[in-house]
Amino acid sequence: MPVDRPDPADGPDEPGHRRPPDHSQDPGAASPRPLDEANRAVAHSANRAEVDQVYAAHKVTEHNDTRSTTANADANRGSWSEALPSLRAAWQEHQDRYPEPERATSRTHPDGSWSSGETRTLTPEQNAEATKACADIHDEGERVILPAVRQIEAADPSRGLAGVEHMLKKADRLKEKIADILLVESHLSPREALDKVPDAVRYTFTYSPDRYAEGVRADIERLKAAGFEEVKLKNLWSSSQYKGINTQWRRPETGLRFEVQFHTPESLQAKELTHGAYERLRRPENETTQVERDELKEFQRRVNVPLVTPPGGNEIKDFPERKR
Repeated sequence: MPVDRPDPADGPDEPGHRRPPDHSQDPGAASPRPLDEANRAVAHSANRAEVDQVYAAHKVTEHNDTRSTTANADANRGSWSEALPSLRAAWQEHQDRYPEPERATSRTHPDGSWSSGETRTLTPEQNAEATKACADIHDEGERVILPAVRQIEAADPSRGLAGVEHMLKKADRLKEKIADILLVESHLSPREALDKVPDAVRYTFTYSPDRYAEGVRADIERLKAAGFEEVKLKNLWSSSQYKGINTQWRRPETGLRFEVQFHTPESLQAKELTHGAYERLRRPENETTQVERDELKEFQRRVNVPLVTPPGGNEIKDFPERKR
């Protein structure tokens, strides 16, 4: 009865293995005797026990690694939850010291023109074109892009879309952006100006920290498979002012650009908490003092300090890739 041969990986050059005596050059040496049935069963059982022991040790290590990752994630969430009330109080205190100026009222005039404040204006013809362009974008975002994004969401139940009710910028907000662009590039039509706004339609995916990097990569590929063109990816996990990944996409059939953000639940909360500060920092410098601007940047930094980059989050490359 033939003897079972060892696996090639258990060869003599492996550490801890002794090379068997070489009888090929010793004609007087006795040939090794094959194992009888009982000894073969004992050898097989011993080998099986060794394999089971190694496998069990691997499973314990794997379990401990998973438990450690989960414990770290829970600790990070705890730190963020503890910091959140004081951060919200700090923002309220800032608003009390720097009251929000009365926002200009957007309105359409009897002649069909539109205005928001003294500098943002559209002629009747521009306003009519802007109104149609905004309606077209809202229709495409809700009727065409959202169902495709919903299909992507359904591919992985471990994460989901957030803030769908805010996926479309309101028409007056878009007209403000159109008017701002036309102040600088007056040769553009309102529709051409609107094409420069990357977040007229926007979606947000949220992932648990341990699934973040894997989930973002998978959803980027799913967006490509759905026929959308990747325009830009900005990995901002190393930023002190904002944490997360922002991407821009284009629908080839119409050229409509839209935004997809990738967050953890904590980074999404931080983004929402700092949105007011972000909006104030985007205003013309003459509308905010330098002292307030410095405070706004410091507030954004404070909010983002407790956030921990999810494993692998910093490894996702910018598109187009840029040097850091």
